Amino acid sequence: MRKAWLKIKNGFLSYSRGDRVGIIILSVLILLLLGANAYVKRIAPKPYYTPEQFKEIEAQWNAAWQANVKGELLSLFNFNPNTIDERVLDSLDLPKQVKRNMINYRAAGGSFKSKSDFRKLYGMSDSLFQQIATYIVIPETAIESKAKTTPELAVNHPVGFFDPNTADKEELENFGFNSYQANNIVSYRNSGGRYSRPEDLLKIYGLDSVSYKRIYPYIKIELVEEPEITDAEELFTIELNSADTTDLMKIKGIGSVYASRIVKYRNLLGGFYSVNQLMEVYGFSEELFTAVKPFVTIDTTVITPIRLNYTDFAELARHPYFDKSNVNAILNERDKNGPIKKIADLEVLESVEAEFIDKIRPYVTCR
Repeated sequence: MRKAWLKIKNGFLSYSRGDRVGIIILSVLILLLLGANAYVKRIAPKPYYTPEQFKEIEAQWNAAWQANVKGELLSLFNFNPNTIDERVLDSLDLPKQVKRNMINYRAAGGSFKSKSDFRKLYGMSDSLFQQIATYIVIPETAIESKAKTTPELAVNHPVGFFDPNTADKEELENFGFNSYQANNIVSYRNSGGRYSRPEDLLKIYGLDSVSYKRIYPYIKIELVEEPEITDAEELFTIELNSADTTDLMKIKGIGSVYASRIVKYRNLLGGFYSVNQLMEVYGFSEELFTAVKPFVTIDTTVITPIRLNYTDFAELARHPYFDKSNVNAILNERDKNGPIKKIADLEVLESVEAEFIDKIRPYVTCR
């Protein structure tokens, strides 16, 4: 035993002073950890609550939770979105955003004529609408009576005739066109267009069939002598909003690359409303535009405008005329103050300029 101790002692003394100190410290720490572990195992943990106290607390919590659920219980029931009171609406099992948008839409003068109108509310999904569609009740008699009681507006019938190829804006407004329609008619002429027959006015953006029927009796187009068409150069026109790449390549100067660019840009826009927009196509030079312009026409009736009160960020951001700041400003305005009543209301937004509003006017609607 003595020899073994001396052997361990001599081996320990063979280490340097620093190593011996480290061994001693490590040994002390190991002994402390072993002692602490043995001590903790001998101490039995005491519960904070007795089993009886825990059961009592659990019963109180369950009673409070059930009372809270009963106080805030929502349900589905039959309702008329045109007349439902806000207090009753609070107990209807619908997302708060949909309820708020419905109230804002009514406050802005809107009404729901059918169940499908309720589906157009911002925030309403297809799955949610399918669940609540059976609970929406819109009396047909109320809609009919409202339509019957709507007073008819007095119509001032103009006197004389006008030629859309020569009439100025003021004259057009005297015949019943609004300022926007009159501007579009004059702009079409200024861009090189000509009205050969009354039906050509239907191609003007903003002029619907109802307005056309009203002003049709007052249209008188003076015939002009058409230039002679030589055998070597037969005149033809291509309608930009319906033409495919094959049609466009029939125009001298338009190859497969330009034809593909025109169709791609047209699809991004949602349709051209002016021949001058060809200058926005990538690589389109002024010389090429001058050569192409006589051979193209625009049918603005095929443009499907974006509904500002129902669109989302992705749809607006895809359009070439919108940038991130404009999209955010428009959506924030709609979420903050409810549906946008008219496009001119966007002029109050700081990040929206008048030039931008004029550019997007053919592509958006507040309906």
